[in-house]
Amino acid sequence: MGSFKNVLDSDEYIIGEYKPEKFKFYLTRVFSIVFIILFLSFPFMISLFTGDPFDMFGDLITVIILLMFAGVIITLVTSELAFDKRLYAYTNKRVLIRTGIIGVDFKSLDLKMIGASEVRVDLIDKLVNKNTGTIKFGSQAIPTNNQGIQAFQFSGIKDPYNVYREIKKYIDEVKAK
Repeated sequence: MGSFKNVLDSDEYIIGEYKPEKFKFYLTRVFSIVFIILFLSFPFMISLFTGDPFDMFGDLITVIILLMFAGVIITLVTSELAFDKRLYAYTNKRVLIRTGIIGVDFKSLDLKMIGASEVRVDLIDKLVNKNTGTIKFGSQAIPTNNQGIQAFQFSGIKDPYNVYREIKKYIDEVKAK
C-alpha cells in the first residue's frame, strides 16, 4: 500500500497488489536485447555473404558477441533497478502500474473506462514454467492490441487466469453501480 500512497485519492484504497515474477521479468528483457542486437547486425552479416570485399567475418562475429555481452550486462543492471520499482495494483477506482529505473513513474486507468481486457500466456511464460502471464487492460483511447503505445498491462503475474477473474469481477461490480 505504501508503494502507491503518493497517487491514491483520499477515498481510494488498494484491493490487490501484484509483483511480477522476477526470472520471467529478467528473461524477457535479456531475450529482447539479444534479438535487437542480432536484428541490427543482420545487414552486416548479409554483406559478408554477398561478395563484399571485406574479410572481416571473424572480427564481425567477435564484435557481435561483445555487443551481446555488453547488452546483456547493461540489461541485467537496468532490470534490477526496474524490477525493484515495478508493481501492479487495482483499487476501488482504478488500475495502477508503478515503473521506473531511476525515478518512479505511475500509470493509471479508471475502472469505469476499461472496455476490454485479456490474458496472455506466451512462449517465455511457458519456458519459465512458473504459471505466469500478462493481463492487459484497454479503453477506447488505448485498446489492448495497440501498436506502438504501451498498453496497461500486468506482465509476469503469477496465476494470471485467477488474478484476471478476480479483477474482472471487481470491474464488473464497479460498472454495475
